Amino acid sequence: MGDAVFRTPMGARMSLRAAAEDLAALAWLHEAERDVDTLIRLHSAGFPDGLTLAGPEAQPRVAMGDALRVIGRVPEHDRPSLADDLAADYAGIYLTHALRASPCESVWRDEEKLMMQGPAFAVRERYRAHGLMAVDWRRTADDHVSNELAFLSYLLSRGEGLEARHFIEEHLLQWLPDFAERVTARASTRFYAALASLTLHVIENLHRQLRAIH
Repeated sequence: MGDAVFRTPMGARMSLRAAAEDLAALAWLHEAERDVDTLIRLHSAGFPDGLTLAGPEAQPRVAMGDALRVIGRVPEHDRPSLADDLAADYAGIYLTHALRASPCESVWRDEEKLMMQGPAFAVRERYRAHGLMAVDWRRTADDHVSNELAFLSYLLSRGEGLEARHFIEEHLLQWLPDFAERVTARASTRFYAALASLTLHVIENLHRQLRAIH
């Protein structure tokens, strides 16, 4: 299907493969807890400045950059406390659901707010249609945000922009705005609030660009 291009927020031409890299980075951040040193290295390596789906003036990108800069400036003796705060936020979102902000689509779309419902099986079928499957769906559900972002990254890396657009419309846009709003309002750390907001911004911007070419 080729490596289609579209306009970035800066007006430059960008390939779907470049967009796929953005999504892979976000999927990785949602997939597991990353320690303080890892986040510092991530920022030093150019994140989020290297994102192609978020312009330099975009508030979510600015917020993420600010959050990572604050983490990098924390003195060594204060980092254990910061690590505890990040761990508590991660657990509250992704493990214990203390923030009532599940990272799984089913919880947002099922009438009884249960996991592993219709949306999870629907995305599983989409994965199977492309010869893919979640590595461990018992630990990380098929409709977990990290898996959905990773699948979207896979589609873009193969130039399947139309399929990616449909997946965004049928799945991510059906629940990610609520997830991002809840996490942004309830997270106690700037990093996780920024991650949720940045993820939504990237998906919405990608969707706009895909609609322009499909």
